[in-house]
Amino acid sequence: MLELQHPYISVDVHGKLSYGGGQQFSPDPMVRRCGCGIIAATDLLLYLSRWRARGAVDFFDGLLDGPVPFPAYTACISRMNRRYFPMIPYSGINGLMLMAGMQRFFREQQMPYSARWCFSPGKLWTRTEDMLRRDIPVIMSVGPNFPKIWGNRRVRFYVRSVEGGFIPSAAAKQHYFTVTGMDADWLQISSWGKQYYIRKDEYLTYVKAHSVRLVSNIVLIRKQGRGE
Repeated sequence: MLELQHPYISVDVHGKLSYGGGQQFSPDPMVRRCGCGIIAATDLLLYLSRWRARGAVDFFDGLLDGPVPFPAYTACISRMNRRYFPMIPYSGINGLMLMAGMQRFFREQQMPYSARWCFSPGKLWTRTEDMLRRDIPVIMSVGPNFPKIWGNRRVRFYVRSVEGGFIPSAAAKQHYFTVTGMDADWLQISSWGKQYYIRKDEYLTYVKAHSVRLVSNIVLIRKQGRGE
């Protein structure tokens, strides 16, 4: 499996280490309800600051080594919410808001990257693979049901069994998560502070049958300058 080249973000939650952040860590009820986009963006930006542009920003001062202490992580999420990723009440943030917040962060913190919402669904897997090869996590969305927006169709999340197989464990719609690895059939992801797996064909089936590609896609991150 193709994976990120460095350890992914972990949070020390009362002595237990997470795999990425989780919106349930926040004391803010609105973030807990619909803050998955803020979590995905924060983890990606922190990963880039640790491993791809270390020393380029001071926003994450004190968070650039080892597991992030729980209080420091929740405080960081609050700062991100206030400054870069304000939410629509009870709805969260859409792909364009997520892209705009990341663009502002890159500009203000002088990081040599750009972000845009991917509008080329035929290039979804090639662009995901390209970002992972460049050691950049990939924010991906499972859009809402469409046109039946109150429908309850979801994409299944799996965990690995002791024997190495995959067991259904959770499911999601209208949700952002972060891809940290992939192979021909599976995506390895971070969501709710845990490591899950998604079947690529099940994701595409969901998008085609129950959602729409415009809201089920990735945030394309590219480094600016020569050689990228």
